[in-house]
Amino acid sequence: MSFAKASVLIIDKKLCRHFLILLLCSVLIQLWPVYFTQPARFMVRIAICNSLLLLAAAAIYRYLPGKIIAFALTVLLTLNFAFAFSTWNVYQSEFNTVFAMSILATHIAEAKSMSGLYINSLPIVMAYFVITWYAIKSLSENLSDRAKTISMVLLVGYMGWYSAASWLKKRKDLEVYYPLSSRILTYTPFYIGSEFIIAHRDNALAEKISKQNVHYPALQYQRTGIENYVVIVGESARRSNMQLYGFNQNTTPVESSFKKNALIFRNAIAPASATVLAVPMILSQADPDNFTVDKLADNVVSIARKAGYYTEWISAQGNSGKSNNYIAAIASTSQNLHWINTQYDTELLPALEEALNKPGKKFIVLHINGSHEMACDRYPASAGVLDTGNKYEDCYNNAIRYTDYFIGEVAKRLQNTASSILYFSDHGLEKNPQLESIYMHGSRNPSKEAYEVPQFIWYSQPALFSQKRRLGWVNGFWPTANNYWLMLNWLGISTGVKNCLSVLETCYQEPTSLPVMDGGRHIFDYNQLRNTFSSQDLNTPWRKAKPGSL
Repeated sequence: MSFAKASVLIIDKKLCRHFLILLLCSVLIQLWPVYFTQPARFMVRIAICNSLLLLAAAAIYRYLPGKIIAFALTVLLTLNFAFAFSTWNVYQSEFNTVFAMSILATHIAEAKSMSGLYINSLPIVMAYFVITWYAIKSLSENLSDRAKTISMVLLVGYMGWYSAASWLKKRKDLEVYYPLSSRILTYTPFYIGSEFIIAHRDNALAEKISKQNVHYPALQYQRTGIENYVVIVGESARRSNMQLYGFNQNTTPVESSFKKNALIFRNAIAPASATVLAVPMILSQADPDNFTVDKLADNVVSIARKAGYYTEWISAQGNSGKSNNYIAAIASTSQNLHWINTQYDTELLPALEEALNKPGKKFIVLHINGSHEMACDRYPASAGVLDTGNKYEDCYNNAIRYTDYFIGEVAKRLQNTASSILYFSDHGLEKNPQLESIYMHGSRNPSKEAYEVPQFIWYSQPALFSQKRRLGWVNGFWPTANNYWLMLNWLGISTGVKNCLSVLETCYQEPTSLPVMDGGRHIFDYNQLRNTFSSQDLNTPWRKAKPGSL
């Protein structure tokens, strides 16, 4: 027997004596990235399931098919750990749907170029594979037949109970974004698979929406005297933090100067507290009760293109993932798309300038990062002009001010042409004094703060001279879910349907109810919500969306 072979056998024998230590090490290593990115309950469930899987694999290891299954299990566990650990190691983030969709869409050249980022994780990943394999092998050699049988029974019982619980939870329509298979994998050591399931589903859904062709037999365009229409889709901007609306800090010097040239909405209300729901409803016929493929396909980007506008979508946000799939589908109906990987919103301006050089009438959408968490990262250090000593308050208010600066830069590029800007924020944020960063997206039981947003239409001087425009303030409540109808009116487009949902029409009447949706797809009446996050919880009643909603 060679020295090398003898050494391997000795190491193998010694390792197998420490089967419980190997089991513990394997489970703890799998939990390593989970510890930094997920709550404790997540860790506990994964640890239980992981331990039972290894014990069950040990029970069948003695047979050849069992060895094959054990090897496959080890490979799958290693892949899960590799994705999770590498993502945390490089990005300090959990593995999410954005990463999953990027992997599904990647090609060999891109994979090679990205591999250098993850090479440092390889030794730890390989060590995990070896430890897990020896854990199964040593458990097989040291556990009694009775212990192995009990392990199999416990695994079947645990997975049966958990699968049933996941099914019942889905029946209650909580967090409906997640399909059943994704729910089941979420609290197992294959939780990465949950994100791939969602990514695959969202890719298919986005493709379905983008391919849906809505026919408008009575589509008409009437000249408006405006050549360039620019929609700025803001992000996480609270109306109450804007000087334009009475805030006591100088957060919107540019927008405040727009008053003579703009129609300003004093009480604009977003339809949802999350971007993935709010933006599609604002740009399409979808609403909280009817969030369907056909309603999403009927969107203003598609209609503007059919009416003869050159359409372009320029985004500082990604084109994939949980927070963007429906939005990407709507964006894909434009003639040109720019997904710009940027730190600051002003980096969209060169693409805007290029789009403005196109001939004819234009409809351009700028989707910005605005004041999304973490607000401190949304502007350069030179733009941090507000300093009260409260770090996160200052960060948020400086982010609002930087968005104001960005809007001013857009207006400068339009001021000498017949142009107009529609600006609105997708949703607001709640102010939670107990949270270090203070501001957060709307909670499961939201307050009005989560939906209160800024909105205005600005006109350049040439646009004001071309024909009479409505200026001043819209004082009543305005649901931004009606922006679809407002934009058609603004663009001079008619689909043959009487448009009394646009505030620019004489037949418009202020709505008597304002349905809004939270992240769990629960629909509330805005008027019944508590005023702020710190207000007393009112246990506001809610309802579900109509059948057929996504």
